Amino acid sequence: MIDVQDDPIDQMEQDHEQMRLLARQWRALGGSPGSAPQRKVLAEQLCTQFTIHARLEEELLDPLSREALGPQALPADTDALRLRARDLIARLLQMRADDPLHDMRVERLCDTIEQHIASQQAGLFPRLRRCGADLALLGRRLRERRRELEAVSEALREEVLVSALA
Repeated sequence: MIDVQDDPIDQMEQDHEQMRLLARQWRALGGSPGSAPQRKVLAEQLCTQFTIHARLEEELLDPLSREALGPQALPADTDALRLRARDLIARLLQMRADDPLHDMRVERLCDTIEQHIASQQAGLFPRLRRCGADLALLGRRLRERRRELEAVSEALREEVLVSALA
């Protein structure tokens, strides 16, 4: 049995819940002009959360999944959804909250993230739980790498912006 804090799937699902919470909070504020600064903060938190989450997947979860489940382990839409989210994030980070396109792009980001979550939770996660891979080791690595990424979240933001301009 894996220690709860070392369970990588639980960690990823906690990220998913955090992103859903941020999206709900953003939506709850509505589109009133007075809520623009709060909505901008929530949108940026969502962008940071997804960027860290996607990085953890690409560096650690995806390779283990391919090793344990084979080269076709990841849902077919994984890369496309991450790419779409990154594009939206880069655009959002360059926008002001009162830009007419800001809310539309945040809404599209929320939808993209929800598709990403559904894809993983319906397919990848149950298969990983059953495969017999060393999930505890992966969980420890995820926790360590998350701390590193959170410590340099501003650098991640700049990296997203630079990659969008490339």
